[in-house]
Amino acid sequence: MVFKVLLNILLVLISTFGFLFAFVAAGSLMTFLSYIPSPKVNVSEVHWTTATIWALTVNTSLLCLFMFQHSAMAKPFFKRALYTSGLQVAERSIYVIATSIALQCVTQYWQPIPWLSLWHIDTSGRVLWTVFTVVHCFAWCVIYIGTLMMDIGEMFGIKQVYYSLCGLPDPLTFKSRELRRFYLHMRHPSFIGFCALLWIYPVMSLDRVLLAGLWTIYMMVAWNVDRFDYQYQCQQLRRKQYKVNSKLMY
Repeated sequence: MVFKVLLNILLVLISTFGFLFAFVAAGSLMTFLSYIPSPKVNVSEVHWTTATIWALTVNTSLLCLFMFQHSAMAKPFFKRALYTSGLQVAERSIYVIATSIALQCVTQYWQPIPWLSLWHIDTSGRVLWTVFTVVHCFAWCVIYIGTLMMDIGEMFGIKQVYYSLCGLPDPLTFKSRELRRFYLHMRHPSFIGFCALLWIYPVMSLDRVLLAGLWTIYMMVAWNVDRFDYQYQCQQLRRKQYKVNSKLMY
């Protein structure tokens, strides 16, 4: 009895910490992707070859760390390990914590390469600054609204622990088979939103090209939705439109 109480307390602490830490990591990611001030570098004092190779090595390692964590911890063997330890209810929360740590590593230890770039657009003018700001704000709104629509409590692991404490099964069991299948192929939004954040940026330095390129490829490989997922989304859209039209008629 005492062990069960202690386990429940541990699960609550893990899920709460994961939920809060995810918002900290999201804030860091927003700053990292949407506002990265270019450091003032005296190009004549930079040893291009050595500095560039070192920065590319560090940045590639950080991105590989994130992608490995994001993929490896979604595999069945990780879930079996948690089941053996008795922490299977906190699986999603632990995954979120690990993802947040990986993101923090990327954002905190990233090495800029401002002396090499594909393009550099001057945003000192109000018009261009407004254009980039609006695009990034809209992209983040799309991502966050999509996260809320996909059940943020279940996605971050809070609902799993709450349901367990209430003696209920996993919250995913209450969702349709088609939705669970869709979650297996695309766990969170939004491909277009992230691509806009990565590529629509005034200073496309070499490190930004590396970041945008690897993450875009990773999303294309990892988010493998198919025509059945597309048909399910179209069906849900038609149902929502029918409900809205019905309410407007009455």
